[in-house]
Amino acid sequence: MSVQDEKSSLAATLAEALGIPLERAERLLESKSTRLMRYRNIEYIVLRRDVGDHYEGTSVILLPDGGYRVVEGYPHIGRVLLLSRAVPRHFVDYVVVEEKMDGHNVRVIMIDGEIYALTRGGYICPYTTHRMRRTYGEELRGLFDEVGHEAVIAGEVVGMENPYTRYYYPEAPYWDYFIFDIFTADNKPVPVKERRRLVEEHGLRGVPQLGVVHKDDWQTILEIARGLETAGREGVVLKDPDYRVEPLKYTTAYINARDIMEGMKFPFDEGHSFIFPRVLRQMFKAFEEEWDEARLREEAHRLGEAILLPAVESIMRYARGEVLAEEFILEFASLNELEEFISYAASLGIPITIVSIDVGDSSVKARMLKHKKTPEHYRRIFRTGLSPLD
Repeated sequence: MSVQDEKSSLAATLAEALGIPLERAERLLESKSTRLMRYRNIEYIVLRRDVGDHYEGTSVILLPDGGYRVVEGYPHIGRVLLLSRAVPRHFVDYVVVEEKMDGHNVRVIMIDGEIYALTRGGYICPYTTHRMRRTYGEELRGLFDEVGHEAVIAGEVVGMENPYTRYYYPEAPYWDYFIFDIFTADNKPVPVKERRRLVEEHGLRGVPQLGVVHKDDWQTILEIARGLETAGREGVVLKDPDYRVEPLKYTTAYINARDIMEGMKFPFDEGHSFIFPRVLRQMFKAFEEEWDEARLREEAHRLGEAILLPAVESIMRYARGEVLAEEFILEFASLNELEEFISYAASLGIPITIVSIDVGDSSVKARMLKHKKTPEHYRRIFRTGLSPLD
């Protein structure tokens, strides 16, 4: 098949998979809105933005028999600023309160009897896929056998040994997977009670359920969130037991400030997008929770420190000639797995440097640096004295 014939075939498949005109599919394939990827013998197309009813992160997987499978992107979840206004208006009657864990969203699918793990962006991550197979391969296969091999399992990967979001959980210090949704073949979410049964009976872990309350009892949700605040946790996701309405999410003041602090370590990478949305959340938490002057000043002080201290520290580190990069440690089963992950990162344009490799009897641990754009901006600022921003 010629290159042109391959492009035409790819466009026809994408058009059919997304239910769009062929001409639009051809334009999408030529634009930055899609990316053609390969993982071993699987070729797939990733949507890098919403297209019609298909969310960013949707993957169209090209099957060996010439067919395809659409793995829908994980749906956007509305964010609550005022529980007292949003919860009574949005929900039908009862609300399931589940913990929102601080990690990275991973969808698990099965193709030809094999488990694959997709990131929120829609990419098959080699590291997460291998770790998922080793940790929960048999349990996940059992779950797919019950709910159907076309189902999609969604959950949060947490722990310190992952290349995305790292946050220490005592119950999952290194790497674990907590399921928060199961979607059937027609992309319908399994009701909460049934999903929790399936997860438990197949020896898997689910996100903690913290309560079931009536929609008018928003104060109880606030108290649950305050308990998570004290424990330094992220927040809650609020769900209708049968998904008659879309879920909502609500985060703690602690995580809002901590996220800003983490983002401002690399201000030209994450700082821009991290600050105002989280300041907005703090503003309305202060209003709804009626913070007194002492609490307001305490939070204002914490917020100011979260913005300025890590950013100034990063400038000082750069001036001292230190490397500004995100450090993490990953565990692999073999050097081949490590090389596969490095190739995957390079294909996405993610610059990673391996600092050290520790080869054990049954595993390989690699300490890595993920490089950022912030040092490039600092370099220009130190050379010219001019701001890259207005």
